[in-house]
Amino acid sequence: MAAQQINPLVVKLYEKLAKQNIKVPEFSRMTGIPKDRIYKWRQEGTSPKSEDEATIKAFLEEENGEINTPAIGTQQLEESTTPYLLTRRHKKTFPDPDSEGIVYVPIAALAGYSNRYHDPLYIHNLEKTSLPGFPYKGEQYRVFDVKGDSMEPTYKEGYHLVCERIEQDQWHQIANFYIYVIVLENDILVKRLFRKDAGSFVAISDNEEFYPQFLIPVNDIKELWLVKRKIDWEMAPPRKFEIKV
Repeated sequence: MAAQQINPLVVKLYEKLAKQNIKVPEFSRMTGIPKDRIYKWRQEGTSPKSEDEATIKAFLEEENGEINTPAIGTQQLEESTTPYLLTRRHKKTFPDPDSEGIVYVPIAALAGYSNRYHDPLYIHNLEKTSLPGFPYKGEQYRVFDVKGDSMEPTYKEGYHLVCERIEQDQWHQIANFYIYVIVLENDILVKRLFRKDAGSFVAISDNEEFYPQFLIPVNDIKELWLVKRKIDWEMAPPRKFEIKV
């Protein structure tokens, strides 16, 4: 099968996103273009709609000057790019106070998150936490609660896991046997992953005596988060010492 031909405008968009270290979800929030649509431009070779082309052109022209794209009406360009330009200008001038915190997904919210992870309003209304002294801030990170005992003794129920988002176009490059939070349509799992083939991962529990390995199709995964830190709320038990003084 012949490779999909990617729209040249999309190629330039992805090049600039990579150069400026802007992830697709962030570009989606900045412009209002659904991230799934942005991914499809490259993965399936679909072309942006005319209003999306105008937004991309404005993004590319902002710092890099003119680019070669099909001409569109001035009025249409102004109408479709003004929200984006205002958003970028506001973002540069007034940092988002929410970016200093990390969205926290407690046990009680796990089921709801798996169904509404793509709803910006739902995410915005979740509690945010901060970790002083750590570089984990903004939408690139999440804090998830551990539920159940499948990852004992490594993680116990109630532990907090500080996680970094793995973008969809990087899923094929994940490190085997690292621990990830896997968001599915109706569930959230904490497992070690092994890339079996292009279409599936092996999910591995540390408590393997009671939780055998199983396959997760890549197409069933909605979000993937690499566990970076754990927050253990347990206190060490008291110790007895021989009094020597």
